[in-house]
Amino acid sequence: MATTQWLGRTTIAGVYIAALTGASLNQVYNATRDHGWRQGALDRPGRCPLRVPATGKLDGTPWREAVDYTEAGFVMRQLGTACFIVIAYLTGMRPGEAAGLRSGCCPDPEPDSAGRKGRHLITSTVYKTARDEDGNHRSEGEVRDVPWVAIAPVVNAIRVLERMVPEGQLLFDHHAHDLRGTRTGTGSLTVHTLGIRVEDFITWANHEAAARGLAGEFIPPDPHGKIGTERFRRSLAWHIARRPGGLVALAIQYGHLRTSVSAGYAARSRDGIHDLLAVETARATIDTVADLNAALEDGLHISGPAARRAIKAAATAPQYTGTVITARQARQILANPHLAIYDNPHTLLMCVYKRDKALCHRGLKDTPSLDQCVPAWANIARTDQHAAGLRLRATALDQQAGHVPGPLGERLRDNATRLRDLADAHHRTRATLQDGTA
Repeated sequence: MATTQWLGRTTIAGVYIAALTGASLNQVYNATRDHGWRQGALDRPGRCPLRVPATGKLDGTPWREAVDYTEAGFVMRQLGTACFIVIAYLTGMRPGEAAGLRSGCCPDPEPDSAGRKGRHLITSTVYKTARDEDGNHRSEGEVRDVPWVAIAPVVNAIRVLERMVPEGQLLFDHHAHDLRGTRTGTGSLTVHTLGIRVEDFITWANHEAAARGLAGEFIPPDPHGKIGTERFRRSLAWHIARRPGGLVALAIQYGHLRTSVSAGYAARSRDGIHDLLAVETARATIDTVADLNAALEDGLHISGPAARRAIKAAATAPQYTGTVITARQARQILANPHLAIYDNPHTLLMCVYKRDKALCHRGLKDTPSLDQCVPAWANIARTDQHAAGLRLRATALDQQAGHVPGPLGERLRDNATRLRDLADAHHRTRATLQDGTA
């Protein structure tokens, strides 16, 4: 029998039965009284599956046989929170801007004359920096000068939200996202409420992972406390600065470090994500220089055409230790050609960038294209750690070569030999800290 919990008691799911049968609520309640269904509900409580296919999967297994009527509102709340996380993290919007998005804010791009479609763009409202002509704050906000660029996961999240709210309404309208109606009036969910829901989402996601034995999907406790809403934006900037072309979708889409990101993703006439990216890129630069300095003092060796420049740059690290970097300081650090060191773990080398020696883009940019590094170029340096990584990668290629057809196997073995030659060259030509500063 279809049942639900009400004030801690098991009772007939009257609304569910009425919707399923087309009867009125009065008819359902009268039948409950006349046929003794109340006792049946206590003796044989049952679920209330919705006639909506549950197509989502976890680790290849359907996450539900069916969504239950009694949990639909709760699951919808988690879905809305997941959409907020995707939008806030993969665009770099401030939480208030994400909460202010409306249905229709991200239309599908029209094809050009050649039939090519451009990127999806999001029109949003800015609140923090909104000022009138007299410099007074405008509480209603203003349309952002430059639209946000949206990648596929963000577009998908917006499309989901557009199915949850009426056309033209706020994507996070509190009436649509809070089915219990705990707050009167109009408007979006507040940033405070969204922060609470992020924590609730983590708890729910961990419960789902534990129930299915998916230990690898468990979200560990954060040593710095609650996630909140502001940290998505900061985390995005951190990853773009430290993982060029790496783990985060935006870093892949927008290429190398700050240049492409600033121009194509976050360009705006005022401060905001642009300055945040500059700060995180400067911090990444200082971290790289400081780590190299500490390693050299511990006896690490370094080789390559740019080894001496790398050693000199590392020697400047102590003056930045413990410094709180502002946007202005970040711009000064990034403009300092002697600090332009970029560690590239994907190619197992370090770029000690010098514009007139760069061949990755013929010296036309202020930062390197790290996806085009070549070991023989003049801006390259390599440490003992990079050389060890080369040998490990060579071993993995040899193992892989033993399981593929002849020509492909030969190619893999040739690549393994090339990597070992690079490691051997490092050991023949490597210098120490004393060698580099003599």
